[in-house]
Amino acid sequence: MKPLCRMLAGLGLSMFSAATFAAVQCQPTAAGEVYVSFLTSPGKISPYDGTCWVDGIKITTHDGLKLTANVFLPKITSAGQKFPTIVMVNSWSMPNWEYIGQAQRLAKDGYIVFEYASRGWFNSEGMIGVASPDDIRDTSTMVDWLSSNVPMDGNNLAISGISYGAGISLLALEKEPRFKTAAALSGWSSLVEELYYQDTPDKASTNLLIGVAPLAGRPTDELKQIGKDLLNPDTTQQRAEEIKQWAAVRSPLTYVDAINQRRAPVFMSKNYQDDMFTPNSSLKLFSQLQGPKKLLLNKGWHAVPEIPGALLGADNYIYDQAHRWFDYWLKGKDNGIMNETQIDMEVENKSGRERLSAWPDPKVNQQTFYIEPRGKIRWDWNCFCAKGDVGHLQTGKSSASATDSINNSMDTVANSGIPLIGNLLEGTLGVAPIASMPFVLRDNGVVYNGKALPTELKLRGTPKVQLNVKPTGPQAQVVAYLYDVDVLGMGTLITHGVRSLHWATPGQTIAFPVELDMAAYNVPAGHHLALVVDTQDARYGKASNNWFGVDFMFSGDLVSSLTIPYIY
Repeated sequence: MKPLCRMLAGLGLSMFSAATFAAVQCQPTAAGEVYVSFLTSPGKISPYDGTCWVDGIKITTHDGLKLTANVFLPKITSAGQKFPTIVMVNSWSMPNWEYIGQAQRLAKDGYIVFEYASRGWFNSEGMIGVASPDDIRDTSTMVDWLSSNVPMDGNNLAISGISYGAGISLLALEKEPRFKTAAALSGWSSLVEELYYQDTPDKASTNLLIGVAPLAGRPTDELKQIGKDLLNPDTTQQRAEEIKQWAAVRSPLTYVDAINQRRAPVFMSKNYQDDMFTPNSSLKLFSQLQGPKKLLLNKGWHAVPEIPGALLGADNYIYDQAHRWFDYWLKGKDNGIMNETQIDMEVENKSGRERLSAWPDPKVNQQTFYIEPRGKIRWDWNCFCAKGDVGHLQTGKSSASATDSINNSMDTVANSGIPLIGNLLEGTLGVAPIASMPFVLRDNGVVYNGKALPTELKLRGTPKVQLNVKPTGPQAQVVAYLYDVDVLGMGTLITHGVRSLHWATPGQTIAFPVELDMAAYNVPAGHHLALVVDTQDARYGKASNNWFGVDFMFSGDLVSSLTIPYIY
């Protein structure tokens, strides 16, 4: 009888507290009522854990729009009790119940969790703003509503989200001082780089994002036009700069100094195979943050590792660590997370996780391989072999003067995989794109082979390629692939990068750096590195609809190289 009385008393306190907040109506489960689950019983206090989920909340923005939200309340044990609170913002094309599984887990642990769909998505009114200033102002409106309608501890408030919600979270951390910390998962740091990285649009991701927008929301004409202009190789330089300026306003990296002035704690998580929002710009932001910070680097495609934890509440390493982060910063729990290294990372072709003290980490070294040209391709009857079919990667500088020429008449077997699907397979099943080095078309690509590695090479970071390029026309594209090649010449793609020219001077040699996507990969002893350079990849928008050629120039003054970050 006493346990029953205590349960009823607790429910009564929950009712009392809820009743003081007009927008939140929670009721205890009626006597004899079968409580199925929190999903089927919104507004009912769970007899199992005392939590309550309130759905269908409408909140009015500063400009009169109504945004849809829900809120999870924890078990209330005393009148006047206040709780740490987490605001969760929807991903692109996802509704306000995207985090419902994780919200329940956090509510059980004593958090208020508030989820909402940003303007333009599902039942939220308005047009999709793409993390516009109005979207960021909306986060403050949500905090105002929480302050008036739930027992929120205003001193312990966080914002979090996946993908689109992650970008908004980082932007809100700069604008809204009531947010103590942010947890950004699979988000972007520089929207400029994500849309137009190294002057190259990601065709596959752009088409996906623009394509799904009308199915789940209301895109603006501006957004549709930006998508068209990004993929048009003949877009003017002025228009390209306008798009970059539009994206800069929506880039947390633009506001890193303001975030640093607050020394706001930041938790980030990124996935290696995320071709939509690659890790590179997030690593740049992370390295510039001066406040408390932590970064997880994981196997997986965009948002895939996080979704089971968010939607279903399944056991999830990323959310487990985010939960520890919230516990430390919002509850003051000394759980050791701030005594750990800043970087917690998986290795793409190995099990387990590694840790680095910072980014960049002092123990990460740089190995430079100098590129030796292949020269002209010719047949040598004296040895019954081809000369000039491959170039080389060597530790010493090459003094050779030569030109390696390719054109875009055909693609080569080197590629980044089937757009979107390839990265998904690699991230979930570990199936990386492969290519046979002897089958790379020599008119359309160049293979530069390194020597067999005497020991395992642990690549950790962002490889960089430095070329000297002379294009035949104003438009050109160069794609650089880094392969792990076995003794049979079969290459497994480690990472790649692309750079485009749109307004070059034909026949003029220019320095041409290409940054590859960040990677954590172990190249086995006995294998060798190969750098393959060609002119197109199905993932990216073309630099030109016309034929073009690219000459790679080599001399004593024109040094080309591949730089690999590694640890012992």
